[in-house]
Amino acid sequence: MFRDQHRFLNVIIILYIILLLFLGGLIFQKYNFSSNLLVGDIFFNNKLVHYIINFIYLDEIDSKILLKQGLPIVRVNNSQLSNKSNFLNLTCSFITDLPLSFFKAKEDNRVKMVINQVTKKYNQTVEDKLRAEGTHENEERVKIELNFWQTEPSNEIEDPQGQINNDIYNKSNPQDIFPKRDKANLKKALVGIYHTHTAENYENRGYNSRAGSGNRGDVVLVGNELSKVLKEKYNILSVHSKRVNDKTYGKSYINSLKTVESIVKNNSELQMVFDIHRDAIGHGSKDLITTTINGQKVARIMIIVTNNQYGLPHPNWKENFKFAKRLAQKMNAMYPGLLRDVKLLSNRRYNQHVHNHALLLEVGGAKNTIEEAKRSADLLADVLASLIREGV
Repeated sequence: MFRDQHRFLNVIIILYIILLLFLGGLIFQKYNFSSNLLVGDIFFNNKLVHYIINFIYLDEIDSKILLKQGLPIVRVNNSQLSNKSNFLNLTCSFITDLPLSFFKAKEDNRVKMVINQVTKKYNQTVEDKLRAEGTHENEERVKIELNFWQTEPSNEIEDPQGQINNDIYNKSNPQDIFPKRDKANLKKALVGIYHTHTAENYENRGYNSRAGSGNRGDVVLVGNELSKVLKEKYNILSVHSKRVNDKTYGKSYINSLKTVESIVKNNSELQMVFDIHRDAIGHGSKDLITTTINGQKVARIMIIVTNNQYGLPHPNWKENFKFAKRLAQKMNAMYPGLLRDVKLLSNRRYNQHVHNHALLLEVGGAKNTIEEAKRSADLLADVLASLIREGV
């Protein structure tokens, strides 16, 4: 457009001078620094400029409303108002056309609410955190990558010391991997079972597949089946609490903590403790939570383990973590496909601090039938008996 840079620079300078004259006229007119300046009159008498002035400055009421809503950050404390200087007053008046007193600090309930929410988040009591566990909201689940794939059988069996041992079982006889009934008459429970969400049902029965408040759901029958098979098939005793912990859902983990603490306290020989749930998953294909083993449909099992990042004491969480991996590997070796996932949660504890081998098990989901869940319990009993035989 311009033949050389000098001509372009001249145009820019001219435009800049015009802009300065225009703004100067606005300022002179608005503050009446001198009533004899004709430049201000020229700009004032121009209708276009008059419209621009109204557009820029709005009217007094609109300006104050706009500033009050849009500039709360410039409010000052009352102590600052008492020490105000002429310069500060002049600056404030020039920029906003409002006195400095307009920006006096005022109570704002919205600000208080935000501050209280942030403070509460970082100053939660133990009860607050246990209540949050009951909601399952914002769970930070991380899938644990294991050294196998759940749908493939494995010939590698991990011994109790954590070392991989390929010869621990006779490969020529696959049945050796399954434990035999212990003829000794055990008098002490080795497995603890309880249900934080005692009302959970299967087969999509009721709201969120739950029994009525204060009632026991199908998930308790799954615990019954596990306890029954351990005793009748392997002579392994278990303690199964059927106490209702979720009559008030928000207090589920507060109540179940008392339950599992009592189980552990009164059964000193326990080698493992399980909080058995039915997963609330209600979307997606049923294939995600169901598999076929020995020609029968069974509910798949997900293992949930937690760490010590939730802010509640959990000093030995790495032991729980090791046991979760050990259980997963044994489950996969005996019944490929039964294991759905192993998930690590960073913002929950789920009572796992009470025992080094305490875990949460999600046996199937709301779309599974109770029979499918019971079959899973039968297979899980085989897996637990094998671990107990090996010394866990």
